[in-house]
Amino acid sequence: MALETDFNHYLTAVATEYVPDTDRMLFWVGAGGQGFKKVYNCPLRRRPVSESVNAEDLVVNNSATDLDNCGRITHIIKMRPRTLKLMQIVGAYRDTDIMPAPSYLQPSPVDQIKNEITGVVPLAQRPQDAEHEIYECYCELDIDGFEHKNKGKNTGLHVPYVVTIHKESRKVLQVRRNWEEKDKLAIAKEYFVSFPFVNAMGFYGIGLINILGNTTAALTAAWREILDAGMFANFPGFVYQKQFGRQLTNQFRVAPGTGIGLDTGGMPIGQAVMPMPYKDVGAAFVQFIQHVEEVGQRVGGAADVNIGEGKQDAPVGTTLALIEQATKVMDAVHKRLHDAQLREFKLLKERFKEDPEAFWRFNNHPAMPWKKQQFLKALNDANLVPVADPNNPTSMHRIAKAAVIQTLSAAKPALYDPIAVDVRTMRIAGIDPQGLFRATPAAAPPDPGMVAAQAKQQANQQAQQSNIMQMQLKMEIQKMSSQDKAADRASRERVEQMKIVLERLKLLEERLIHSQDDSGGQETMQNAVQLLMQHHQHQQELQSDQNQHLQSIQSDHIQQARDHAHEAHMATLQEANKAHIAGMNNDAKIEAIKLKPKPKPASKGD
Repeated sequence: MALETDFNHYLTAVATEYVPDTDRMLFWVGAGGQGFKKVYNCPLRRRPVSESVNAEDLVVNNSATDLDNCGRITHIIKMRPRTLKLMQIVGAYRDTDIMPAPSYLQPSPVDQIKNEITGVVPLAQRPQDAEHEIYECYCELDIDGFEHKNKGKNTGLHVPYVVTIHKESRKVLQVRRNWEEKDKLAIAKEYFVSFPFVNAMGFYGIGLINILGNTTAALTAAWREILDAGMFANFPGFVYQKQFGRQLTNQFRVAPGTGIGLDTGGMPIGQAVMPMPYKDVGAAFVQFIQHVEEVGQRVGGAADVNIGEGKQDAPVGTTLALIEQATKVMDAVHKRLHDAQLREFKLLKERFKEDPEAFWRFNNHPAMPWKKQQFLKALNDANLVPVADPNNPTSMHRIAKAAVIQTLSAAKPALYDPIAVDVRTMRIAGIDPQGLFRATPAAAPPDPGMVAAQAKQQANQQAQQSNIMQMQLKMEIQKMSSQDKAADRASRERVEQMKIVLERLKLLEERLIHSQDDSGGQETMQNAVQLLMQHHQHQQELQSDQNQHLQSIQSDHIQQARDHAHEAHMATLQEANKAHIAGMNNDAKIEAIKLKPKPKPASKGD
């Protein structure tokens, strides 16, 4: 981890030229098709340097397939006089007299074509300001006195050297061994890395200028024709009769809202002047231009992916297939560039082995206090690789693969760790998951099948209790109805009895009327009437007591039914509330488990 942190700090804070220089090189990779980088230990900056080299400044045999297989590589360096003198002072170059550079250098054929395209005209400059041209040749030589030997005998093997020559004076500035001293086979060290866009027939790759050159020329010509047609439509040329040529000029510029007089010799102006019959571009020509643009996009590998259109629930595999189909050219380019940057980091690693102290020489706050042996051991144990994934050239690929992980974990939650799935998804999306999860792990999530079975059982129990309450309530209502019917029947019987008593009283009254002279009979009748009245009064009292008792029973039954119904309703609400709270607790536990932090793995380089 410390090696990773300090290496990133070196490329961004110490080697400040790395990022802008790499951006410039990548632009030329896409445009010209080839980019080169030179990774070396700079004697002036006292640290490893990775700088881009223009393709025209690196001379390589076109039949070579790789820089490792080249017998000779020549780097043409344009060096300022001050830089050349500093190289001599620090001992990198031989201290010898160098003739001044000429004030005007004949441009190379490549420079001549570039100057013609850009419209640049090279001018002579002061000899003091002219740049020196240095040839740095990585070649194989058999130098007398430094022959390659095997078991004390000269083998005649040509071994790799770096020979630096000043072009104008033709003086050798440096001859340096280019292999490890302990290497008996004298394998050459690598200093250059190739960044191709598309590998073609020769050593140098081709870029969009080569791939889309004809398409660009066709579109440029078509656009010019459209512009010319619009210009002629707005400012058409014309023809006129000869006698109309008595005017001093035939070029007329009429400003808006103004007019100009013409001498037509009495001829109508519409007959004296006729505009040229220019034709506008047709619809077929516009469609042809659109077709050429589409062909250029396909050939150039421009991705045109519809986002937010079509089916929203499209399968992830289908989405990935569409993305890969639209970006397959750029995918291949991305893989080649990833491999090239991997080789660049490998060369930086070798340069740091040559000068380990350069790694922390300009770092005031390293991740750890480095020692030479400790640093060399870390370099041997760790692999310096780019963070980018060659199989995921765009963020669309990464997000689609993260969606695949989420879909699989949702389909079979028992097989996946939800926290690990969320951490992986966040890292794919470029989100740091540190501190987003709880420090203490939550309880294990319940089995979804068991939770569903328990919820179903609770629902069945609540339904059974509700049915029992409804049956009890119906029974109470039936009981009250039967009691009401019995009371009604008893009331009708009492009414009939009262009618019978009234009829008897009427009969007694008639007897009293017919037996007024009979004293004994009158007394007997009076006694009978009194007895009947007492019996009637007693029946009324019994009826009143019975009515009050029935009313009391009915009110008690009604109150009990209401109480039973209220208790059943409250019990149902409590059970539903408990089930809702239990469901919310289960959801909260599952969300807490998803937010559980995953232990951060130790870096391989630590």
